[in-house]
Amino acid sequence: MPALLNLFGQLGLAVFVALALPLAAFAQQTGVKISAPELLQQVQQAAKTQNYQGIFAHQRNGQMRSFRVTHRFADGQEFERLEVLSDSPREYLRHNDRVQCLIPEQKLIVSEQQRQERFPALLMGSVSDLSQHYDFVLQERKARVAGRTCHRVSIVPKDDHRSRYELCVDDQTGLLLEAQMHDEQGSVVEHIAFTQLQVGNPIDQAELQPAWATDGWRVVERNNSNIDLKAMGWFYREPPGYRPVIEVERQFRDGRQVSQLILTDGLATISIFIEPYQQNLSQHQMSGASRSGAVNLYGKRHDDYWVMVAGEAPAVTVRQLAESIIRTGALHTK
Repeated sequence: MPALLNLFGQLGLAVFVALALPLAAFAQQTGVKISAPELLQQVQQAAKTQNYQGIFAHQRNGQMRSFRVTHRFADGQEFERLEVLSDSPREYLRHNDRVQCLIPEQKLIVSEQQRQERFPALLMGSVSDLSQHYDFVLQERKARVAGRTCHRVSIVPKDDHRSRYELCVDDQTGLLLEAQMHDEQGSVVEHIAFTQLQVGNPIDQAELQPAWATDGWRVVERNNSNIDLKAMGWFYREPPGYRPVIEVERQFRDGRQVSQLILTDGLATISIFIEPYQQNLSQHQMSGASRSGAVNLYGKRHDDYWVMVAGEAPAVTVRQLAESIIRTGALHTK
């Protein structure tokens, strides 16, 4: 799950019709392993093809932030408005994979193609291989989140390269209501959940408009270009079960050009960032391991480059991937 809440994400849009099977159909299988593809496909479909409005809270590093989401699906198209209710005001307006970030204090709109899933969506790729890496267990006791009955589902890793997730999936719609991520010791390191939610009501186009009049605001278009790190002479060793899905060169607001590769096992993601080393950048001095909520990080200098690996995977897995990254100058096949 791309870091539970992923406001700046990346993978292809999959459009589905209505849910094929109510989640309640799994109720008689409680306490046993269940079909990962069927269950997670429902969660994914619900997040994309239903109308919903709600407020959710996101807890990480001892801090709580709140957001209001308005999601509309019409004529095969997704429209979404995400309002940041804590800290500095921000809004994110999405049409399918095109996202605009509105920054009112700067009267700035940053527009970018982003292909990664966002809460309450779940998956970063195909569900077909997930059962090789996780067990999925439907708990016997139902729960309530945001006043709605939901089924608790445990996603348990089969090896040491993944983390455990605890989900609560709406009984009636299949929408993901709550998600927790646990570290290797079993502690909750990230938690996201709806506190208010309405599903299935018509959503007027006016409800998807920003809170501010944006006439005259500066618009910055960020056009990411596809790259191939191995063809550029970089070598890395993927953790077992992870595969590359996105390789792009991203332009940051300060003008830096950063190469990014995203690896996923279909649920968890790990990113590799590579850019020219700059001694005056504080983030280029943060060598070694660190952590931010569910995301483990590992930074290192390699010759004239700065390499950072960040992922919702155990610290050892992130470190091993970072330590494997070298630039040989030779072509490496995938």
